[in-house]
Amino acid sequence: MKNIGDAPDEAQKFPENFNPNGDDLTSLLLLNALPQQVWTADAEGIINYVNDTICRDFGHAQSTIIESGWESFLHPEDLPESLHIWHESLKTEKEYTTEFRLRFADGHYYWHLARAVMVKREGKPNIWVGTNTNIQDHKNIEFRKDEFISIASHELKTPLTSIKGYNQMLLRKVEDEAIKPYLLRTEGQLSRLEKLIKDLLDVSKINAGKMLLNIESFNFSLMLQEAIAAMQQLSPNHEIILDNQLDLQFEGDHYRLEQVVQNFLSNAVKYSPNADRVLVTTALKDGNVIVSVTDFGIGIETAHLGKLFDRYYRADNSSARFDGLGLGLFISAEIIKRYGGSFWIESELGKGSVFSFKLPLDPGRPIVPEIKTTNHYKDRYLTISCPENDDIMYVEWVGHQDMRSVKHGGALMIEYLKANPRSKVFNDNRLVLGTWSEASDWAA
Repeated sequence: MKNIGDAPDEAQKFPENFNPNGDDLTSLLLLNALPQQVWTADAEGIINYVNDTICRDFGHAQSTIIESGWESFLHPEDLPESLHIWHESLKTEKEYTTEFRLRFADGHYYWHLARAVMVKREGKPNIWVGTNTNIQDHKNIEFRKDEFISIASHELKTPLTSIKGYNQMLLRKVEDEAIKPYLLRTEGQLSRLEKLIKDLLDVSKINAGKMLLNIESFNFSLMLQEAIAAMQQLSPNHEIILDNQLDLQFEGDHYRLEQVVQNFLSNAVKYSPNADRVLVTTALKDGNVIVSVTDFGIGIETAHLGKLFDRYYRADNSSARFDGLGLGLFISAEIIKRYGGSFWIESELGKGSVFSFKLPLDPGRPIVPEIKTTNHYKDRYLTISCPENDDIMYVEWVGHQDMRSVKHGGALMIEYLKANPRSKVFNDNRLVLGTWSEASDWAA
């Protein structure tokens, strides 16, 4: 891509097949009057039009922006994921939706929500029409909210521990049987509050990239049984059934995976108030362990399914509203992602839902690149990005690393540095599972 330096003062370039004497001219005038950034791309994904708002925001002429490519204005940290989602949309012709930061003329980056749809003519792909909406104010509010939650949850933890201690002491020493039921109710409410605070602390760790996983070998079936037993004690009205058991030793964080199962079970119990059972099934398939939790409750509307794993999201049924902050499934999703796993939901209104997650068993399976271009690479272990007009190579390591993956990644870094000379390397290993120092020593 070429250097950027032109001023936005040249004639507007019309999109391909544009008719300047008809309705197209009116449409163009409307597009240029919008405060939103509007752009179009051909069926191959090449940008061929940007409106005046983009030119003003970036401080460059339309031709310069088109020639340089939109990647030149993206924040380097957002580029790999944005490209991956864009390439998937190009392949599937499904709506493109993502969030990223764009560099404006003042040199600062601003968060935007990007959306684009494929417009077809005579049944064939013709043009992508997209918008970028500035959501920086929303992000600022979100940041302040996260900061408050982090501080508040830490400050609440200490007094809560003291209150629980005093309540337990009273339970042991009080002799008046009429008072004990109230103390037991207090203990139950304190336990509920303790879980909410733990969830808030986990969200703070996730936002800060500080959720660490303690990798060890454990019996997967025993972990499931422990999670079920804990939830069964809290939910005596439901029989939680483990349909089949796997005699399987698993490498992972016992506590965090038990937390995932408990969150799935809690969700199943909560949304099936009139049912009397919850079914847990496990299976081995294609080198993965799959866990499914089935409830026989109210079901979930299709409109909610894609949002249930979002932070603070709750799919409240029109006839019922349930307690909670909507954090359990979000935390579960983040834990599963760190294993390179996946999760999904099947649901039918009035009949119930099935929440499932899948975790890979064999870390030794072939390393297959998801993206591989001249300046960008991504597989399940690492991402390498060498953005244009940037003197830094960005490397992010993810998941459980071993000698093979680290040697493979190191060789790729050398390969990409030779092809894209850089003076600095930004090496991010915050999402590595296990002991990174041992993994990196293997490659020495």
